[in-house]
Amino acid sequence: MLPDWVIQPNANMFKDDHRNAQTDLTQPNGKLYLLVTLSAMTAFAPLVTDMYLPALPSLSDFFRTSASMVQMTISTSMLGIAVGQLFFGPFSDKFGRRRPLFASFVLYLLATLGCIYAPNIVMLITFRLLQGLGAAGSIVLARSIAADWFSGKDLLKFLALIAAVQGIAPIAAPIAGGVLLLVTDWKGVFVTLGLLGLLVMIFCFYLKESLPRHKRVKAPVISTVKFFAPVLKNKLLMLYIALLSFSTAIMFAYIASSPFIFQEHYGVSPMAYSAIFAVNAVALMIGNLLSARLKNPHKTLKYSVVGLFCFSIITSITLIFNAEIYIVCVSLFFSLLFAGATFPISTNLALDLEKKYRGTASAVLGAATFLVGCIVMPLAGIGNILLSTALVMSVCAIIAAIIYLIISKLNLIK
Repeated sequence: MLPDWVIQPNANMFKDDHRNAQTDLTQPNGKLYLLVTLSAMTAFAPLVTDMYLPALPSLSDFFRTSASMVQMTISTSMLGIAVGQLFFGPFSDKFGRRRPLFASFVLYLLATLGCIYAPNIVMLITFRLLQGLGAAGSIVLARSIAADWFSGKDLLKFLALIAAVQGIAPIAAPIAGGVLLLVTDWKGVFVTLGLLGLLVMIFCFYLKESLPRHKRVKAPVISTVKFFAPVLKNKLLMLYIALLSFSTAIMFAYIASSPFIFQEHYGVSPMAYSAIFAVNAVALMIGNLLSARLKNPHKTLKYSVVGLFCFSIITSITLIFNAEIYIVCVSLFFSLLFAGATFPISTNLALDLEKKYRGTASAVLGAATFLVGCIVMPLAGIGNILLSTALVMSVCAIIAAIIYLIISKLNLIK
């Protein structure tokens, strides 16, 4: 069940009186419509990066190339998602949210078409970069639009609901790709990605502009790069972004290494592995929803970071000492639960600190998260995958805890 504040119209949640007429669910910008649309927009990243993972071996055979070259298609798509947010965020502060959003969809659809008809692996890598750039627009603008409509605890609740609705995407995407490969080939996976993008774009046609002209940045387009300066100088905002990035990196490490850990090391079947994925998706969603229900976001963040640190270390120990699979699964469940609680709170506290350049702040937040992910995912698979994954998770958890302690020591926590 959705909370009453989502189902029942409440004009007081909206920060601009001229939008009050749009709070009914039958209107284009009703709360439920926003929840579904922004969740779908945010889910683009894991769909683009993860859905075709089961098809990697067939890609290697199709293009007659090495596995490392095929792996480049993952890294470049994540790089595109990271860099693309740095463009679309500032542009949306200048031109509003709708025009950059639809420009990103057009780029995404054209790049997806290029992936389907790529004649060689180099062209596929290139189109994957462009596909990531296009997907970045919907990701960064979903956060910006949410921050335009809501603030404070209402923004936290909405971001947590978005995270809960789409939090299953990074876990379910590889499973969905595996199911698709039962009836089609790798090109069919990209056709599906294209159709999903087209569907979300059509749904976004009803999305009202959330940034009125009088609130847009007046500087020339070429000056949008200057928008980054006040964001990067905001110490508290950057600390929250760093905290989010290294907390998310733990999830990225899990996604990258779990197929090898569970299927190759522990010898579980694909169906059993899918079940483990599903349970951990539930852990993420529980964490998202719990973070929205607790009244004090700062205390909730403290408990989330402590829990994430403790269980990440415990998970690392279970991997290093080759513990029984059920022990690994339990510790992973709680690691992801506390990670899920950390994501929406740190995002909310970061975006709530920047009023004028909110699109740019959202861009920096998203780019930092995926850049750290680009680094973490390959590191988690170097050498002995149990040891490398344990090391990556431990280091990221320690860094996240240190960042939180810095915030606390500087008396920046309320």
